[in-house]
Amino acid sequence: MDNLVDKKKCIIKSALCLIQEHGFHGCPVSMVAKNAGVAAGTIYTYFENKDDLILGIYEYVVEEIKNYVTERDDISLSFKDRFYNYWKNLTDFYELNPSIHGFYDQFLNSPFNSEETQNKPNAWHEYAYSFFNEGIKRGEIKELNPIVLSILVNTNVNSIVRIKKNFKNKLAKNNMVLDEISHLIWDGIKAK
Repeated sequence: MDNLVDKKKCIIKSALCLIQEHGFHGCPVSMVAKNAGVAAGTIYTYFENKDDLILGIYEYVVEEIKNYVTERDDISLSFKDRFYNYWKNLTDFYELNPSIHGFYDQFLNSPFNSEETQNKPNAWHEYAYSFFNEGIKRGEIKELNPIVLSILVNTNVNSIVRIKKNFKNKLAKNNMVLDEISHLIWDGIKAK
């Protein structure tokens, strides 16, 4: 059983790296199989077709994001400190996993992110919703829709990671640190 799980994970990780480099359309199943060191037919043991593979990768990615952020959440802290940890942990995860960040960013802006996909249960979105809803219930952040808060925070983190990657030298040259953006967001959502 573990061998099957390991093989599926190997296929997913192989596809993530290749998609990062070549995009969805430049990454045929045969290339994924070769990179993963498996026969092309093996991929079809786990996924019906390439579209199913991409959707399977998406499910894997959202679970990985959720696990990383939730494992580092300390519920004994004030919500303000938890917010900054959430921000830092999500940023760290994307920076440590550029292929996941690239895939997730590409997926969200692709036809794969269909209404049907959006209506399926999503562990990461559910966690983010509950996280911000808890801050509202504690009275530490404004009574806004937790989905809106999640979008505000998560898209800003996503953009910052992309900017840090694409403008690394320019940011360093100008001695720019983007940490103050999290403070601006916190100031905008905190309760009085």
